[in-house]
Amino acid sequence: MLTRQGARRLIETEFHRLANIDINFPDHTPINPIVSNPTNLIMAEKTVATLLSKAMEQTPKFSGKPDQDADEWMKNLTDTFRMADMTEAQALKIIPTFLEGHPKQWFTGNSAIFESWSVFKAQFIHTYSSPSSKQLASNRLRTRQQRHDEAAIEYYIDVMKLCKLVDPTMTDASKIDHLYHGLKPSLMKEVFRRAPSTPAEFLEQARQEENLDRLVNTSFQQTNDSDIQATNYSNNSLYRSPQKFATAHYQNSSHMHSKGYSANVYSPRTTYNQFHDPSSSRYPPQTQQSSFSALHYQSRPLRCYLCQKLGHIARDCRSAKNY
Repeated sequence: MLTRQGARRLIETEFHRLANIDINFPDHTPINPIVSNPTNLIMAEKTVATLLSKAMEQTPKFSGKPDQDADEWMKNLTDTFRMADMTEAQALKIIPTFLEGHPKQWFTGNSAIFESWSVFKAQFIHTYSSPSSKQLASNRLRTRQQRHDEAAIEYYIDVMKLCKLVDPTMTDASKIDHLYHGLKPSLMKEVFRRAPSTPAEFLEQARQEENLDRLVNTSFQQTNDSDIQATNYSNNSLYRSPQKFATAHYQNSSHMHSKGYSANVYSPRTTYNQFHDPSSSRYPPQTQQSSFSALHYQSRPLRCYLCQKLGHIARDCRSAKNY
């Protein structure tokens, strides 16, 4: 009978036997495992490849113009190559496609000495880096002001880039001073009150104050819009009120006539002759009644205060003769 310990010994013996088997491949052909890529992984790879291709196409070419910064252009191009997972040899082969004008002629004439990407990069910076770029960056840093419609993070990134161009070893205190110098007045008070100690804290506090300022402005604008709408509605109602009352009076009068109450409805008669002279003192001007008063008096039936019956007044009351 095979016990549990006996079965364990058999398994261990078979395992050691299989482990000692040496398999030799005479042709030394490497065996690559077959991996199945799911559909979503393939789609992700295609999307990344498309985005990288567009980024490469949108990279501006370097022409050596005075307004182009060679250091900044080389840094952006290197980052693009790194995102595309491109080797230095591949980058060195395609770099002429990103040059135009005399920089491209310079590369063609000196391609023999560019043994590697690092050699080309050093020669490029040495040839096209402007000696006055630091001075220009310093002037821009002193005069940099945050625009009214410029986000705090956009202003922060530009100032930090200028600080790096002016002095790569600039202290955080100096960077914060430059950030304070051009900050919008609507943000400066609150940020200055919190006294940030690092540029990162400055950015965080400026963004919080910017969001609060935007929220307050949005609420204030909505309140103003509501007030304007209410005022317009009130004015429109005031202008339309005579027409509404006239319409109501017409409908009420038509309703009374349809029920046979036309004789019981008091209708004030005008005292004017249709051919009277308005400038004559003999015919004083008639006071114009409001629409509400006209509606109130024209729609009230006659009631006798002696017999309390409708349709006549006290002087015409037949019941009064019996008293």
